[in-house]
Amino acid sequence: MPSPEWFDQRAGDGRLVLVAESEGVVIAYADIEPDGHIDHAFCLPEFIGRGVASRLYDALELHASSAGMTSLFVEASEAARRLFQRKGFTEIKRNDLIRNGVTLHNFDMHKDIGPPPRP
Repeated sequence: MPSPEWFDQRAGDGRLVLVAESEGVVIAYADIEPDGHIDHAFCLPEFIGRGVASRLYDALELHASSAGMTSLFVEASEAARRLFQRKGFTEIKRNDLIRNGVTLHNFDMHKDIGPPPRP
C-alpha cells in the first residue's frame, strides 16, 4: 500500500484522492484526475466483495459530475473490470502489456455521465 506521502503528492496535482480505512489501516483507495481519468482504484483482497470499492467509485462519480465532467475513462485491470462494468462503463479495447518481463493486460473503458447538474 502506498505511503501517506504518496497520497499527498498525488492529491497535489489537482486530482481527487479518496481513501477507505478500517481500524486505522488503508484498505482501499481511488483517484480521479481533472479530465475524468480514473488513474487508480485498489482494494485489499480481503475487503473485496464488501462494497468498499463500489462506494469509493460512487464518490468519484459524484465528484466528477459536480465538477462538470461529462465522461470518465479508465484502464482497468481484469479484477477492476468487473466493478467498472457494473457501474456502467463500456469496454473499448484490451491492452496487452509487458512490465518487467511479465505479460499483463488491462482494458480501456469509458462511461458518459451526462451534463453537469443544474444549480
